[in-house]
Amino acid sequence: MSEIKAFTGVDDRVMLADSIPIKTPFTLNVFPTNTCNFKCSYCAQSLGLQQLKEDYNISSGNMTISLINKIIEQAEVFPDKFKLVSFMGHGEPLANPNLIEMVKIIKQSDIAGRVDMITNGSLLTKNRSKQLISTGIDVIRISLQGISSKSYKRVSGIDIDFGEFLENLSYLYEIREQTQIFVKTMDVSLEKGEQEKFYNIFSMISDRMFIDRVKPVYDLVEYDETASDLSMDRYGEMHDKRDVCPQPFYMLSVWPDGTVSPCDALYKASPLGNIETDNLSRMWQSDTLRDFRIEQLRCARHTNRSCRRCCAPDDVIHKEDILDDSAEMLLKKFI
Repeated sequence: MSEIKAFTGVDDRVMLADSIPIKTPFTLNVFPTNTCNFKCSYCAQSLGLQQLKEDYNISSGNMTISLINKIIEQAEVFPDKFKLVSFMGHGEPLANPNLIEMVKIIKQSDIAGRVDMITNGSLLTKNRSKQLISTGIDVIRISLQGISSKSYKRVSGIDIDFGEFLENLSYLYEIREQTQIFVKTMDVSLEKGEQEKFYNIFSMISDRMFIDRVKPVYDLVEYDETASDLSMDRYGEMHDKRDVCPQPFYMLSVWPDGTVSPCDALYKASPLGNIETDNLSRMWQSDTLRDFRIEQLRCARHTNRSCRRCCAPDDVIHKEDILDDSAEMLLKKFI
């Protein structure tokens, strides 16, 4: 029986403030592609390729197998394994034709305690599901756009046979072996009164399910006033405004072209280099990242153009990762 629990997060989180500085990033995000087959109304993909390029400097493109091999080679320099390697990003991972092979390579390399992916699930045919499960992937996180073909058309602008889609997801759950299946949808993707129906549908074909609240993740996308209220995060938790983003203290993200940034935001705040010409370990220990962390701990993220556009601290940060109350103490470790 599925449990109602946030789409992201695990049960082994530690208090981040007590762990900093970290010798090995807890999380390495791998962005297999910038391409998506959906154009969800609350996502930057709805803006179109031209505006993505002009306003966010994001071009369509896929990561190569050779870059995955470089990631593995460079990861082995760190003293510890990553806690998590996550195939995610600002596109649909399965749009990269080599995605399943990439997951297999990373999983077999044993550079991480867990390997997961975030997908809209639309490309998970029964054959692909078999292949993906055979890689040994630990968690598949599926982002749904409602519970009907009508919702998918309204939210994502695509035609989908929801009955067939649901059949494919049921099959994935049946063959999942050790893999956990998490599903979520967004509150704006459901019609009034559909919340209970969502939970009923997925209670027997997922290990975890949740309804997220849409937040203004992309500054050029229009959101209603409810979504723009940052006193509540996407998980429904009320909180005071947060000035310190914890992501650069425990995370690295590798973009499809090899660019590395210290968070998973679209804005590529403080890019650290490229794995084609540098390596992850040096970037993790770099003065560039040190200065970026100091900026965060001085509660000066508003002075950084990229951070100023981003709402991550008030949107997706777990309580164990909050650093605001510890900022002054932690600052002494970096100056």
